[in-house]
Amino acid sequence: MTATATETTKKRARKSDSGESNSPRPAAVGQPTKSRRRIWMIALGITIVLIGALATWYVTTTTSQTTSVLTIKSDVNRGELITQDDLTTIAIAGGQSTDTFTASQAQTVVGQVAAVDLPAGSLVTSTNVLDTLPVPEGHSIVGIALTSSQLPSYRLSAGDAVRLVDTPVAQGEPPTEDPTTFDATVFTSTYDDTNQVWIVDVVVPTRDAAPIAARAATQRVSIILDGVGE
Repeated sequence: MTATATETTKKRARKSDSGESNSPRPAAVGQPTKSRRRIWMIALGITIVLIGALATWYVTTTTSQTTSVLTIKSDVNRGELITQDDLTTIAIAGGQSTDTFTASQAQTVVGQVAAVDLPAGSLVTSTNVLDTLPVPEGHSIVGIALTSSQLPSYRLSAGDAVRLVDTPVAQGEPPTEDPTTFDATVFTSTYDDTNQVWIVDVVVPTRDAAPIAARAATQRVSIILDGVGE
């Protein structure tokens, strides 16, 4: 037994000299930090995916919805009444900020007048159609019926600055002096198919309205369109 104990003591001494130990190894450090970082990254990824999905859903939902709005089917000149035949519809993407009239508001637009020239395809908005066209203060509107020989062949448009010329009576002698003229601005210009004449409404100073109307009633007026100076 003494020999066995001695051998056991020697073995323990050799293990001690070689650095071997039976004590438990210390736990690895840093593992909880890596775990928390991994969880945070996973949560961030899920959040990004959710935000992208919501954005895609919103864009798809918004653009897939359309609204039917009114447009002009054929050209309408400034000052002309808008009829049902002048209107058609077009679908536009939903979510747009416009002041257009929807298809269900067609009866609201019918009977109004064009505030500006409306070419075919124009959207009908609250700014380009009005109940009536406004007349500037201190001015009047005079309507003149004219044959093709009393005005330029160039189509007159709203806003054109023109001169109204006092002409002799039919079959009368040409004037020996410069005729009286009046400055005016074209308000509207439409063609009367029934009487085959042009009806040109002009804006003139109120003081000139009566003499111009008297000349228009006897067809003693012609229109000159001058060039615009620079």
